[in-house]
Amino acid sequence: MKLLLVGVNARWTHSNLALRCLRGAAEAGFSRSADPASHSVELREYEINQGRLSIVRDIAAAAPDAVAISVYIWNSSLVASILPDLRALLPRARLVVGGPEVSYRAEAWLERCPDTDLVVTGPGEGAVEDLAAAGFSRDPGTGRILAGRPVDFPSSPFPYRDTDWPGLAGRYLYYESSRGCPFSCSYCLSSRSDQAQVFKDVATVMDELSAVVAGGPFLVKFVDRSFNADPARARELWRLIILRWADAGCRFHFEVHPGLLSGPDYAVLANAPAGLFQFELGVQTVHGATRSIIRRGGDWERERTAIRALAGLGTVHLHLDLIAGLPGEGMAELGASFDEAIALGADHLQLGFLKGLPGTELRERAAGFGAVFQADPPYEVLRTDALDSGELSLLSGIATLVDGLANRQEFRETLARAYATAGSPFAAFRSMAGYCGLAGFDARTRDRAKLAAMLEGFLSGRA
Repeated sequence: MKLLLVGVNARWTHSNLALRCLRGAAEAGFSRSADPASHSVELREYEINQGRLSIVRDIAAAAPDAVAISVYIWNSSLVASILPDLRALLPRARLVVGGPEVSYRAEAWLERCPDTDLVVTGPGEGAVEDLAAAGFSRDPGTGRILAGRPVDFPSSPFPYRDTDWPGLAGRYLYYESSRGCPFSCSYCLSSRSDQAQVFKDVATVMDELSAVVAGGPFLVKFVDRSFNADPARARELWRLIILRWADAGCRFHFEVHPGLLSGPDYAVLANAPAGLFQFELGVQTVHGATRSIIRRGGDWERERTAIRALAGLGTVHLHLDLIAGLPGEGMAELGASFDEAIALGADHLQLGFLKGLPGTELRERAAGFGAVFQADPPYEVLRTDALDSGELSLLSGIATLVDGLANRQEFRETLARAYATAGSPFAAFRSMAGYCGLAGFDARTRDRAKLAAMLEGFLSGRA
């Protein structure tokens, strides 16, 4: 039997960690079969901007007996569109899907994509190992949905192999040192009760990172939901990474909860060479009432102090996240969060938009704050009780301007003038978005000269 593991990444520079975890599980399952040597596992990675036909033809050319596809919010529509063609070209192959986008809406997926033979929900390794041991055949009486068998993540095998590195050099490489999350944010799948956090120990992580760094990636991105949930463990890993790979030529990305940072962390991070670490810090909102509703919790004053301390070090690239469309938050509330975030001096601010992900508590409670979401991925908010469609459209324009101007760093002096003239950063970007609309200016441009001219025109108009 030939199993093809398929991933469709958001960009060419990305890579797919799930496929490599599933590869080991499938091989372990095949080893339990009567004739292990007759089975093989191959990986195929694509990206969403490839033509659908080229993807279908490449999969079909491999002549697999089973195809297992990893489905996420960014590739769901593409996967759904290629399944009928795969069925036409591979009528006898088993078509299996799994991943977060199908785990919490399996029945709906099967109704939408009847060519799917099987939907795997939850963790995939246990399910794929058992399916491989059975030759990917199942008793029809068991149905078309298979709940993944839990696995012991801390002792799970290292997913990468020496043969992977040539194809991954210069790309983003994803690494997982923990699973689950200790927090319960209602908009996040990791808040579910079946997502309890477990960790690999420091020694194991460092051994595995040695192989990862030797592979020559551009960026090592930890997929841990809250890397510093165990502050002492996180601190020790940062310290060891600084000692061992300060000059390795790659960057390490972590999702960090600012409320868990303290003095000993800053003491370690002060020794990091510029460019080694980048931290993604989820502010989301500064308002305690909203945080309580979405079960994010935390103390914004403590978090603000921590982010300022990090920014003051000047050693860590800081990326802050805000979410538009949270319960009870209109333009005024979002503007207050925006102004506080801008004032912290981070390197990058992302104004994102609430997603009503299937399987989350927030999606189930959407009617309580008048939220309407897209019917299909990415399930972005269309309106709430506090934000209408027009305001969300304006915020989308603001988000584009923030990315093109504030996040590039080269317009800081001009933007400071705009902030002072308008009265606040949010007021400036709100007015600027309106100005761009009236002037017919496409804010998506990355041309510095065009952006500079727009800024000066905006300031002249306000004067």
